[in-house]
Amino acid sequence: MNNLPALSFFLFFPSLLLAQLANVPFVREVNGLVSLFEEQSGSILPAQVGDRVTEDTLFFTESESELIISFPGKIVARLGENTRVVIGPKKDNRYEINLQLGTVSALLDPKRDKANAPVFAIRTLNGVTEATGTFYAVTEYKGQTYTAVKKGKVKKKVVPPPKPNFAAYLKKATSAKSKPKLLFKK
Repeated sequence: MNNLPALSFFLFFPSLLLAQLANVPFVREVNGLVSLFEEQSGSILPAQVGDRVTEDTLFFTESESELIISFPGKIVARLGENTRVVIGPKKDNRYEINLQLGTVSALLDPKRDKANAPVFAIRTLNGVTEATGTFYAVTEYKGQTYTAVKKGKVKKKVVPPPKPNFAAYLKKATSAKSKPKLLFKK
């Protein structure tokens, strides 16, 4: 009789754990060579269907590859070929993909409960694109961000660039002031 509380805890704990895991993004489909960086072991592993994103994880796709990730709240994102992103769990009722290179297409079910559904956004070097029940894509290429909306609306917020760093420019300018040395005598 003394083991009843412990036994009930172990019977209840797996269902609690499954409920927690069901509320995180997971890999829905993998085509081609898609890898993820596991920070704990410091190793690069192939992404597999069913992988759960319980912490910030770096995913990258190779040429002719794609990755489909499903988020709670009826949201699906597709990572195109040659894409590098960081995806993490929900923070402050918000899922945010940090797009470093490549293309992410996202589909948010327009019939989902918008009042209780999490916010979905894609962050790039130049800003944040937040979706509201739409199908859209964001591409980061050579420091430029491109957004295409197929259906619905997105809110774009331009993030000001970080504090300018003119160190490289000043170094180049001071070296240009010095006279070039002659390698050959006349």
